[in-house]
Amino acid sequence: MKILLGIIILAVIIITHEFGHYIIARLNGIEVVEFTIGFGPKLFGWTTGSGTKFSVRLIMLGAACVFDDLDADTGDADFASIIANSSFRKANVWSRIATTVAGPLFNLLLAFVLGLFLMNYISMPDTTVTGVQTDGAAYEAGIREGDRIISVNGSRCYLYPEVSTAIELGAGRPVKIVYEHDGQRIKAEIVPRMNNEYNRFMIGVSFGGEGYEKSGPVHIIKSSYCYVRYMVKMTFASVRMMFTGQAKVSDLAGPVGAAQIVSEEYESAKPAGTLAVVVSMLNIALLLSANIGIVNLFPIPAFDGGKLLFLIYEVIRGKPADSKVEGTIQLIGIGLLLVLLVVVMYNDISRLFTL
Repeated sequence: MKILLGIIILAVIIITHEFGHYIIARLNGIEVVEFTIGFGPKLFGWTTGSGTKFSVRLIMLGAACVFDDLDADTGDADFASIIANSSFRKANVWSRIATTVAGPLFNLLLAFVLGLFLMNYISMPDTTVTGVQTDGAAYEAGIREGDRIISVNGSRCYLYPEVSTAIELGAGRPVKIVYEHDGQRIKAEIVPRMNNEYNRFMIGVSFGGEGYEKSGPVHIIKSSYCYVRYMVKMTFASVRMMFTGQAKVSDLAGPVGAAQIVSEEYESAKPAGTLAVVVSMLNIALLLSANIGIVNLFPIPAFDGGKLLFLIYEVIRGKPADSKVEGTIQLIGIGLLLVLLVVVMYNDISRLFTL
């Protein structure tokens, strides 16, 4: 069951990403040779009236949207007339930009939809303070019950996890907080204190609690948006931590690591019942989908963001970049990506043997 759940979650996320490329390409008149689910030997498939081949393959990990211009070099005569008029490379630059961006955006859209379901089962309080420890740093700074925290270190906060995570990532360093008290916004610098019970830095405030209630569809939609926004912020924070040395390459995880996380969360939620498992899996899927969507937009060769960078260059320059230069850069990017995948796979396997 754990393995199956991991495969399903990763498959849905990747298929959604590739479907984003596919549907926007077709809406822009760009033909697609094949939309494949999985890799390896073909199990079954069909061909649409437009000529696109849909196939399901043996290894159900991943998906791919193959554009006709990529198939043109193989001499596929069936698509000769289509390639001449509707290839990706021959489409206008804005259609190519829309098609390239569509994959990551569909991942973010999937995260938002998952959030709509998730927020029906969990309470996600905003940043209104419902409790203050009188011996805590926040109380000394003037924060009281009923106040609302607006930002931490200049970053706008809408949900309580944004506040707690920002404080924890600060590792005890002073944090600049803007909070609202009696309609006035007040700035304060607070030094978090280590809480031995929870083994993390805290300022002594609480949010939500038993008296907190969801306020219907509008609240659910807003909470889902804010939660996805929080996950996006955490993705950027994680990358920043890699460059600042707060995180290490050994912390990176790939498909095996993601499956391991699914397994751990499944075991943790299982004693609480089926609903708890569903909620836990929705949360993981949301996190992974938002993460994959954002990372794919990074300007790295072989990522969608790398392709987007060349397209933006084309818009500015008025004509495409030299195909040989672009091909060389993409090839180098793919090589570096393969090295990274080997490192990530090594990390994943190492964790399995250290459990």
